[in-house]
Amino acid sequence: MTDLISRAERFARVRHEGQFRKGKAQEPYTIHLEEVATLVERWSGSERAIAAAWLHDTVEDCPPTSVAELEALFGKEIASIVAELTDDKSLPKAERKKQQILNASKKCNEASLVKLADTTSNIGAIANSPPDGWSLERRLEYIGWANTVLGHLPLLPKEGLAEFLSRCDQARSVRLRMLLLEHPDTSIFSIVSGAVRRIRARIGLLVQPGSMRSIIGATQREQRHGSA
Repeated sequence: MTDLISRAERFARVRHEGQFRKGKAQEPYTIHLEEVATLVERWSGSERAIAAAWLHDTVEDCPPTSVAELEALFGKEIASIVAELTDDKSLPKAERKKQQILNASKKCNEASLVKLADTTSNIGAIANSPPDGWSLERRLEYIGWANTVLGHLPLLPKEGLAEFLSRCDQARSVRLRMLLLEHPDTSIFSIVSGAVRRIRARIGLLVQPGSMRSIIGATQREQRHGSA
């Protein structure tokens, strides 16, 4: 580990101290940051990208951390990557999600890689320890939205995309298996279609057709497997 990455890790651990993930497991938030940094490194990310992976939520979630402070401590390039990954929390949540889709294609390669790792980690959390109160439909909404965002990011590594898609399948399988056990007569297609309609209503954009096909295909395969 380089000095730059070590400093970024220490800074992030201090700023995120006392924060926990929203899932039922209530894991320290730094576990998420460590996973994101590990994925970026595994996918041959640069030193700057790994450092930015540790720092990617500091401006958004750890006031009074600012882009200017990160620039002074870690340099303009890392601060710029973090800025690209930071939502404007003055906007409503639905608008922030819409902006993430609209701005995805404008991200630099390093910000795109961190975003892929961040989203992959979040999908894994949805499968293993989803936030309290998240219905199956809301989880499918998130997966569909994540597919749409990543579909607009430039130059993603194949191994990273494979990991992301694998976790999407896992998240769908876990939640759908529970649904089928609880409601064996439920129409999976109607649930998925409902999730897509809600994405449209919330962010005002159409989900890419390929994303919907992938969701429906995965759920139908899971339904056949569960009935076998």
